[in-house]
Amino acid sequence: MGKAGAVGAEADAGMDAVQRRLMFDDECILVDEQDNVIGHESKYNCHLMEKIESGHALHRAFSVFLFNSKYELLLQQRSTTKVTFPLVWTNTCCSHPLHRESELIEENCQ
Repeated sequence: MGKAGAVGAEADAGMDAVQRRLMFDDECILVDEQDNVIGHESKYNCHLMEKIESGHALHRAFSVFLFNSKYELLLQQRSTTKVTFPLVWTNTCCSHPLHRESELIEENCQ
C-alpha cells in the first residue's frame, strides 16, 4: 500500500496549487460515533495519521461501488500525485460532503 495518509509539511511540499486548495480550504464534517455533527476540519487535518490513530478524525465520507450487468466492479487506481493513498486501488468513487450550509441539511437526509 502507498502512504497511509498525509504526512505534515512533507506532503504539503508535493502538492500543486489545486491540491493545496482542496486539502486546506475544503472542510470535512466532523461527527461522533452516532453521526452527530460536532465540528469541522480541513481535509488535510482529517487525514493525518496521528488524528486517524487517535480516533479524532471521524468525518463524513461516501463511497460508490459501480457494477455492470455482469456484476463486475469498476475500480480505480489513485493517482501518483494524490496526497493520501497514492497508487492504491480503490472503489469506483469516493469523496466527502463538505461543511457548508447546503450539505449540512439534516431534515429528510436518509
